[in-house]
Amino acid sequence: MNYEINEKSFLLKRFLIVAYALSEADVDAFLRIVKSAEGKDVDSISSDLGISKSRASLILKKLSDAGLIEKQKSPVNKGGRPKFVYSVNKPELRNKLSKKAAELCQDLQEIVSSV
Repeated sequence: MNYEINEKSFLLKRFLIVAYALSEADVDAFLRIVKSAEGKDVDSISSDLGISKSRASLILKKLSDAGLIEKQKSPVNKGGRPKFVYSVNKPELRNKLSKKAAELCQDLQEIVSSV
Protein backbone atom coordinates (compact mmCIF):
# COMPACT_ATOMS: atom_id res chain seq x y z
CA MET A 1 0.00 0.00 0.00
CA ASN A 2 2.74 2.48 0.98
CA TYR A 3 4.63 1.60 -2.21
CA GLU A 4 1.54 2.43 -4.26
CA ILE A 5 1.16 5.82 -2.54
CA ASN A 6 4.83 6.63 -3.11
CA GLU A 7 4.51 5.64 -6.77
CA LYS A 8 1.42 7.85 -7.23
CA SER A 9 3.17 10.74 -5.51
CA PHE A 10 6.19 10.27 -7.77
CA LEU A 11 3.99 10.21 -10.89
CA LEU A 12 2.12 13.34 -9.80
CA LYS A 13 5.39 15.18 -9.21
CA ARG A 14 6.76 14.12 -12.63
CA PHE A 15 3.50 15.17 -14.30
CA LEU A 16 3.67 18.64 -12.70
CA ILE A 17 7.32 19.05 -13.68
CA VAL A 18 6.64 18.14 -17.31
CA ALA A 19 3.21 19.73 -17.77
CA TYR A 20 4.01 23.06 -16.13
CA ALA A 21 7.81 23.26 -16.42
CA LEU A 22 8.20 23.27 -12.65
CA SER A 23 11.26 22.52 -10.57
CA GLU A 24 11.32 20.09 -7.65
CA ALA A 25 11.13 23.06 -5.24
CA ASP A 26 8.14 24.46 -7.16
CA VAL A 27 6.34 21.12 -6.87
CA ASP A 28 7.20 20.78 -3.17
CA ALA A 29 5.76 24.25 -2.48
CA PHE A 30 2.67 23.46 -4.55
CA LEU A 31 2.01 20.20 -2.71
CA ARG A 32 2.37 21.90 0.67
CA ILE A 33 -0.23 24.46 -0.39
CA VAL A 34 -2.56 21.73 -1.66
CA LYS A 35 -2.30 19.87 1.67
CA SER A 36 -2.87 23.02 3.73
CA ALA A 37 -6.49 23.70 4.70
CA GLU A 38 -5.92 27.41 5.31
CA GLY A 39 -3.29 28.07 2.62
CA LYS A 40 0.30 29.16 3.00
CA ASP A 41 2.10 32.49 2.93
CA VAL A 42 5.63 33.33 1.80
CA ASP A 43 7.01 32.99 5.32
CA SER A 44 5.61 29.50 5.87
CA ILE A 45 6.75 28.23 2.45
CA SER A 46 10.19 29.70 3.05
CA SER A 47 10.39 28.02 6.45
CA ASP A 48 8.92 24.70 5.28
CA LEU A 49 11.33 24.36 2.37
CA GLY A 50 14.36 25.96 4.02
CA ILE A 51 14.72 28.60 1.29
CA SER A 52 14.92 32.36 1.28
CA LYS A 53 11.76 34.46 1.25
CA SER A 54 12.73 35.91 -2.13
CA ARG A 55 13.05 32.40 -3.60
CA ALA A 56 9.72 31.43 -2.03
CA SER A 57 8.11 34.54 -3.55
CA LEU A 58 9.42 33.61 -7.00
CA ILE A 59 8.09 30.07 -6.65
CA LEU A 60 4.67 31.31 -5.54
CA LYS A 61 4.52 33.78 -8.42
CA LYS A 62 5.38 31.01 -10.88
CA LEU A 63 2.67 28.73 -9.46
CA SER A 64 0.16 31.58 -9.49
CA ASP A 65 1.04 32.55 -13.07
CA ALA A 66 0.53 28.90 -14.10
CA GLY A 67 -2.95 29.05 -12.59
CA LEU A 68 -2.21 26.31 -10.07
CA ILE A 69 -2.72 28.42 -6.94
CA GLU A 70 -4.74 31.47 -5.97
CA LYS A 71 -3.42 34.55 -4.20
CA GLN A 72 -5.56 36.41 -1.66
CA LYS A 73 -4.84 39.17 0.82
CA SER A 74 -4.47 37.82 4.32
CA PRO A 75 -7.35 38.81 6.60
CA VAL A 76 -4.82 39.24 9.43
CA ASN A 77 -2.61 42.25 8.76
CA LYS A 78 -0.70 44.23 11.37
CA GLY A 79 0.07 47.20 9.15
CA GLY A 80 2.88 47.67 6.67
CA ARG A 81 2.93 45.70 3.46
CA PRO A 82 -0.06 43.47 2.89
CA LYS A 83 0.49 39.74 3.39
CA PHE A 84 -0.89 37.26 0.94
CA VAL A 85 -2.10 33.71 1.43
CA TYR A 86 -1.80 31.18 -1.38
CA SER A 87 -4.34 28.39 -1.64
CA VAL A 88 -6.09 26.11 -4.13
CA ASN A 89 -9.68 25.51 -5.08
CA LYS A 90 -9.48 21.72 -5.12
CA PRO A 91 -12.42 21.02 -7.47
CA GLU A 92 -11.09 23.56 -9.99
CA LEU A 93 -7.56 22.22 -9.58
CA ARG A 94 -8.66 18.62 -10.21
CA ASN A 95 -10.49 19.74 -13.35
CA LYS A 96 -7.51 21.76 -14.59
CA LEU A 97 -5.02 18.95 -13.98
CA SER A 98 -7.31 16.38 -15.60
CA LYS A 99 -7.63 18.51 -18.73
CA LYS A 100 -3.88 19.07 -18.87
CA ALA A 101 -3.22 15.34 -18.46
CA ALA A 102 -5.64 14.53 -21.28
CA GLU A 103 -3.96 17.08 -23.56
CA LEU A 104 -0.52 15.69 -22.81
CA CYS A 105 -1.66 12.12 -23.37
CA GLN A 106 -3.19 13.08 -26.72
CA ASP A 107 0.01 14.87 -27.75
CA LEU A 108 2.10 11.90 -26.67
CA GLN A 109 -0.16 9.48 -28.56
CA GLU A 110 0.28 11.55 -31.74
CA ILE A 111 4.05 11.58 -31.28
CA VAL A 112 4.20 7.80 -30.67
CA SER A 113 1.97 7.15 -33.69
CA SER A 114 4.34 9.07 -35.94
CA VAL A 115 7.41 7.05 -34.92
